[in-house]
Amino acid sequence: MLKVFIVDDEAPAREELRYLLAQFPDVSVIGEAASGEEAIEAVMQLEPDAVFLDIHLQDRDGVDVGQELLESMVRPPVIIFASAYEIHAVRAFETEAVDYIVKPFSETRLEKTMNRVRKMLHAQKTRAEPARFSEEQLQSLLQTVLADQQPRRVPVEKNGKIILIDPNEIVFATLEGRYASIYTDCEQYATSFTLQELESRLSRQQFFRSHRAFIVNLAKTAELVPWFKGSIHLVMQDSRKTEVPVSRNVVKELKKRLGF
Repeated sequence: MLKVFIVDDEAPAREELRYLLAQFPDVSVIGEAASGEEAIEAVMQLEPDAVFLDIHLQDRDGVDVGQELLESMVRPPVIIFASAYEIHAVRAFETEAVDYIVKPFSETRLEKTMNRVRKMLHAQKTRAEPARFSEEQLQSLLQTVLADQQPRRVPVEKNGKIILIDPNEIVFATLEGRYASIYTDCEQYATSFTLQELESRLSRQQFFRSHRAFIVNLAKTAELVPWFKGSIHLVMQDSRKTEVPVSRNVVKELKKRLGF
């Protein structure tokens, strides 16, 4: 049996992962922790084969917790970092984690992760030292993370219902209050995401953070309009011909992304 330990400060996330891992007949979840300090003590005592470690813990940075485990234990567990954001992936891999998965977890992605865990543990049994990943392997894993994280649908709210929309339908998103609102050609939808959380779920190739309060679909832009003191506005391809502001500090990057 593969002994697995879960670290996440959100109980629903721990429950979801425990449920998904229970589908693997050779996996046993031997413990959980809601904080970094609790995790370090428990992992060093229980010596699991693998640890699913959330990066955003309330008391400590999850990457630092993983680094401490790897440096403190003679036979450290395989570390799988988990987060709703891909921006930490490179830093997580620098700790020689075997994988990095993006929330919400999917059964298919988790199966790939467990296959990597099995291979790494098998490799460790034939070596005096734990197996390490080369830079090329880490970059390959990162590309897999980026590909797997792009959602096929985005959950939005309308008239008390949860609707799943294709990201390609999104024209732009903006911050309204605490959470992001999504605009399609003719509709407006509320979400339970902050703008940063929504940005992390959308393709970086297709969507662009034009302003601290706006994300635009580059495929839905129609015109660039010069604005005040070197800034510009984007005219979007929706029924309202909405003008979205572009901060001066990202104008150059936007033009590059649009091909001029």
